[in-house]
Amino acid sequence: MKYYFLNYLDLGKADVKIVINSEKEVVMKKLSKSHFPVESWTYKNIYVNGVKKSISEIWNIDICDGSIKVGNKFFKIRDYVLINETAIVKDINKTRNNWENWWTKIRKKSDVDLYDKLWVESERKLDAEPLFVESDFKNKVVMDAGCGVGRYEPLFSKFGAKNIIAVDLGKQVFKVYSQEMPKENIHPVQSDLMSLPFKKEIFDTVASHGVLHHTPNPYKTFKNISNYLKIGGVQAIYVYHKEWWHFSAHSKSYFVDFAYSTAILIWQSIRKITSRMPHWFIIGFCYLLACKGTVDQSLKNSNSNFLQILGKISFSIPPICFIGVNFHERVVRNYDHYSATFNYFQTIDEVTEWFRLAGFSDLSVASIPVSIRGTKYSKIQEPIKISLYKYISHFEFRELWERMYKK
Repeated sequence: MKYYFLNYLDLGKADVKIVINSEKEVVMKKLSKSHFPVESWTYKNIYVNGVKKSISEIWNIDICDGSIKVGNKFFKIRDYVLINETAIVKDINKTRNNWENWWTKIRKKSDVDLYDKLWVESERKLDAEPLFVESDFKNKVVMDAGCGVGRYEPLFSKFGAKNIIAVDLGKQVFKVYSQEMPKENIHPVQSDLMSLPFKKEIFDTVASHGVLHHTPNPYKTFKNISNYLKIGGVQAIYVYHKEWWHFSAHSKSYFVDFAYSTAILIWQSIRKITSRMPHWFIIGFCYLLACKGTVDQSLKNSNSNFLQILGKISFSIPPICFIGVNFHERVVRNYDHYSATFNYFQTIDEVTEWFRLAGFSDLSVASIPVSIRGTKYSKIQEPIKISLYKYISHFEFRELWERMYKK
């Protein structure tokens, strides 16, 4: 981690004390100040291993392992990743552990690569408007709020992002450097999204895909990350759609809709229990569900109308197994849905209101719900401008996605 990363941190007016405790060989890279945004630092003095230093003396030095202390703020650095430990509080430890397990023990890198490839290809085939567009990232300083293992960092880099600050709650953020992309402009930070260590209004773009609905209060988290976005900057988010809750979105049968909605409510009740269980219990439970899902899928794909009906009934019998294209994906999807401590669903109108209350306008409602990006203003805009693109239901998108996967 370069010391110039301090430009993004909210350091206050105390002494900056940097301790390097790594004996690893560090590769020095000389980069000009113009490569990064130069902010007005408010520190008093900078000390490196107890020795006072000037900016010019530390500008081009890496720090691999060590710590930064500024007043009462303390940050650890390991393998170039900034760890904001003060932000990781006890009541979200379970959430952190579950997601660390999902990214590091359950989901494979090949899963992520294929998933994202099929997502993009499905959008193209359906003529869908994507959430992330190049103009929002080119030459911009970007915060990826909830980056996981850095699945979108290669895309943002391809779009020409100047700097990418990749933030996540768990240790999977360390895997960001394993992505096939230039490493010089990416800075991983392990932190809670509600206690970010950055200066306010420092980023040009804030992106968050599939994350906010897994936080204790999605709107409050949305509002908080928007505080770090510059006026005129773009915030782009994707959250789960409430369409999930009602089968009527693609079925005219009131009975099927009722059965499906009831099964979803029971799933939520079961999930509240399983999400608090240890990893070994959750993974065992998900393997059993994957077996149930294999049977459900076989029945639904049968040539017999009777077996197809039996498969639909079997699917609706709790606990629900989220169907995947193969056994492994069923385990992955079910771990996702049964391990998450927090799991919320939003409507497009609700998320649009989030943007309005946070002072955004010029909203683009992308095709896959709920995917919205907007521009930040200094105050609430009345009325706000909204562009609606072609709507594609979750079920339609998923159906195409699975057909392509099988091919």
